[in-house]
Amino acid sequence: MKRIIGMATIIGTLGWFGGDSWAFRADDLTQLVQTNQCRQCDLSEADLSGVYLAEADLRAANLRGANLTGANLWRANLKDANLVMANLTRAHLARAALNSADLSGANLTNADLSMARLQYAWLQNTRLTASQLSLANLYGARLQGADFSRAAIRQTDLRKAKLDGAVMRKMDYGNLDKKENSGDSKLDYAGLGGPMLSIKQISTLAIYEGPIRLTR
Repeated sequence: MKRIIGMATIIGTLGWFGGDSWAFRADDLTQLVQTNQCRQCDLSEADLSGVYLAEADLRAANLRGANLTGANLWRANLKDANLVMANLTRAHLARAALNSADLSGANLTNADLSMARLQYAWLQNTRLTASQLSLANLYGARLQGADFSRAAIRQTDLRKAKLDGAVMRKMDYGNLDKKENSGDSKLDYAGLGGPMLSIKQISTLAIYEGPIRLTR
């Protein structure tokens, strides 16, 4: 039912414009509506807010500047997709595949990225404020200048990620806050539910307000 309602909204949008003034390709959007898949499609600047696209195949799709506010992209395949400057506020991206996707400058405020796969993704200057990143895989991701303020990063894999100039404050690190004051000099960061993050990476952050003692 949710998918039918969402797609009906898109179809209504196409009928409203009735021309070629938008940036995206109308036939590509129609394909997505009918099949829930559109590899390498041009959906740039399309309004897909609130649309149900769970398990959609959007590999290498161009979604630059698209409005995906509140969209349901659970387990969607967005590998190699272009999501530069896209609005993904409150989007549901749990378990989504975003490997090597470009989300530079995107807005992911309050987005659910739990268990999402973001290995080697581009997220420079991306807004991840209050996002859910628990169990997400960001191995080797480019996160320079990203804002993680108030995000949940419980057991998030940030190994080899580039974090130069990123902001981490008022974060949800799991059980680390209680253990930080326990006097244990051998605090196991990841083992207590925190992210996989090294001291070297922390040293490159613009702002860091997390536990200090980390295992190398």
